[in-house]
Amino acid sequence: MMQAFGQRCLELRGRRYPRVCLRVFAILLALALLLPVGAFAQSSPLIMKHADNLAVARKRGSLLLEGRVFFVHDSVQFRTQRATWNKDAEVVNCDGGFLFTHPSGFIQAKSGMYRKKQSLATAMGDVVAGDSASSYRFTGDFLEYDRENEILTMPQKPKLYQYEKRKDGGTDTLTIEANKIIYNKKASFAEAFKNVKVTQSDMVVTCDTGYFDRANSWLSLKGNPTFDMKNYHLTGDSIYLTIDENKKTLTSALVIRNAHGISKEDPKKNAPGNVTEAFGDTLFCEFKDNKIERLYVNLNAKGFFYETDLPDYRNLMDGNRLDMYFKKGKMDHAVVSGKAQSTYFYVKKDRTVSGKNEAAGDTINIVFDPLKNAVKTLRLLGRSTIASGRYVDLEKEQRQKAEKEKALRDSLAAAGVSDTTGLTKLRDDNDKKVRRKPSALRPSMNKMIKRAKETKRKEEESP
Repeated sequence: MMQAFGQRCLELRGRRYPRVCLRVFAILLALALLLPVGAFAQSSPLIMKHADNLAVARKRGSLLLEGRVFFVHDSVQFRTQRATWNKDAEVVNCDGGFLFTHPSGFIQAKSGMYRKKQSLATAMGDVVAGDSASSYRFTGDFLEYDRENEILTMPQKPKLYQYEKRKDGGTDTLTIEANKIIYNKKASFAEAFKNVKVTQSDMVVTCDTGYFDRANSWLSLKGNPTFDMKNYHLTGDSIYLTIDENKKTLTSALVIRNAHGISKEDPKKNAPGNVTEAFGDTLFCEFKDNKIERLYVNLNAKGFFYETDLPDYRNLMDGNRLDMYFKKGKMDHAVVSGKAQSTYFYVKKDRTVSGKNEAAGDTINIVFDPLKNAVKTLRLLGRSTIASGRYVDLEKEQRQKAEKEKALRDSLAAAGVSDTTGLTKLRDDNDKKVRRKPSALRPSMNKMIKRAKETKRKEEESP
């Protein structure tokens, strides 16, 4: 057509508008050169290369094909044992198996469909998709493949495996399960929706919606997300993870709103394990070789650390901001700032708790002794808030409590009351209340003694 138009322009030389025609021809030629090759791809025909048998279907414009059916369209081709070819709509339905190949991979299923105009392949039943480089494998019951954009969509029982070679020669595998997965092969980017579960080595992630950028090594989780890895647990409204591209290890974790993080150190010989918990609006963790190095909590920050054999004695760090630093997975030092408070329990060698230290100030700096699993130093700073601290002798409190109970028991015995139900009730009531002064117990003791004496007098007077 372009040649014919050019020839016509030359024939018009010497007439009224020869230069206009030549200019139009030049513009059209330039546009033709600038257009991508893909712009003419849709005009290429869908070619049936082979079929053992061919018959006209009842539906007008359709052909029935059987036996080693083979189609080609541009750079893609597909095979089946039985197909219906609608030549007008340029659609091929394959129900005798379906093997679809394209330059970057393949799709295999029990049945399939190819729409030439949309460049769209659909596969149904025991679907398996992959590529020649073995970088991914996609399985499920239904798949749509957009060949122009290299996007695979699987809305039924999908499972996506992404493989990557490590420097040591091994293979790193990331597995994604969900109700629906959309995978962009060109960008190595996956989207997962509903009942999402991601596993990689000892890492397990769950959420309602997940985005996974393999090329840039990050994961974004929304909707009740959870993150679990050996000795670490994270929850919140949303979680953002980054991975070391070379080592394939976790480098950082960001938890936004209602953040909760747990770090555990397993027990060792003759030593209990350690647990560190953190709560706050925003939580950020940094890792090296899958071991935590820093944990930062902002707004309404609260942290607990305790030993696994003494879970009831939880040391507290509370403030507007909390920074915790670790060495080899163990807490090294911590900084609590903004209306800071801390409570630390002293544990003796026999694993009994002797007392606790309570502190408050603008900023609290705590240095830990990793060998003894104990606080080494604690420093208070106060500007707007007066720094204060006190020591509570828990052993002394226990002794005083025991003495009060003994006094009550002796008083009841002197009154001739052997039943200790009243003593047990009184002890339980006292435990539920804020610790009371010794004088506060006297009215209850006197009342019980008076009641016991009155009961004894009535028994003696009765015939």
